[in-house]
Order: sequence, then C-alpha cells, then structure tokens
Amino acid sequence: MPPKIVVNHPYYRVMFDCETYALDNKSVAHTRRQARTLARRKKEVAQSFGVNDEWDGSPQAKVFQILRKFAKACDDNNISEGEDFFILQDFTKEPLKSEMMMVMPTRRAGNPGEVTSYLELINCMLRRHVDEASVVTLIETLNVTVQRNDEDELSFAKRLRRLNTECGFMYGEGALKRRFVEGVHRAARATVC
Repeated sequence: MPPKIVVNHPYYRVMFDCETYALDNKSVAHTRRQARTLARRKKEVAQSFGVNDEWDGSPQAKVFQILRKFAKACDDNNISEGEDFFILQDFTKEPLKSEMMMVMPTRRAGNPGEVTSYLELINCMLRRHVDEASVVTLIETLNVTVQRNDEDELSFAKRLRRLNTECGFMYGEGALKRRFVEGVHRAARATVC
C-alpha cells in the first residue's frame, strides 16, 4: 500500500484516512458474474450518486465530498470494494480520469505506482489532491465566517453550507447550526435563537 498521509492535527486525521471511505461490503473479489453485471451496477450507483456529480480534480478539497458520496452510493447498492474499484473512474472527468487510469492495474501487474485495491486507490487520490494546509485554511475560513452586511440570514446559511461542503462536511448539522447562530448579525441573533 502506498505510504499514508501524515497529518499533524488529530482533528483532521479522519478526513485523510482512507479507511474512512471504506465500504460496508469489504469483498475484494471481482468474479466473472460481477463483471457481467457491472454496467447495470454502474447505473444503480449513478442514480444514488448523482449523474452530474463527476469530479475533475478541482477544487481539491472536494475529494472528501466525492469519496463520501461515492461510498454511500456503493453501500446503498451493496457494491463491494472489488467492484467499485473499477467503477470509481467512471465518476471522474478529465484530467483526473487519465490520472486514475495510469495507476489502475494492468494485465502485466507490477507497473510502478500501480494500485491493487480500492483503499490504495482512495489513499492515492487523497495524497495527490489535498494537503493538510489547504484543509486547515478552509476550516479556519469556515470557523470565522460571519454574516455580511448585504447578506440576509438565508444567504448566510447557504454560504455556510457551501463552505462546510468544501471542507468535506467537517461540521455535523448541530455544529453547523451553532456556527450559524454565532455568525449572524447581533440584532438577528436573538430572533434566530
């Protein structure tokens, strides 16, 4: 397995751990029967995942959101790690698709950089596309976000949700609501509470 990402801050360690995006169905086998039904399974995942949610590698922190959505879609459709290892690339756009194809296994295994499992592929994507410093910057921005003078409460809530999505859903619903209450104008805070 490729070396894991070293994350200094324990608060962000789970986001960078490939096991966080593991599936309920841990089977790594990919049988001929599964190969015949793979096209149908891709359609099922696409319906759960969202047809237009392909990712091209930008913004970089969106990798957390994409991996969480992909793992949930595969779990919802009881797809194993052995199967989704081969369909994750179908939910990526260029240039990321070409990058993934370069690390996928070939018939003559042993190419440098080649991954052999779903978790290795996830680890490779995390190492390549995000670093701890960019995540820390995004989360610090989220932590200090306040309502602008020209912004109503609904627009502020949408902006907070967007920032939370960019941070890989760091905040749960309760924490995001607290952040909203702390960030609204003082005059509106009593009404919101």
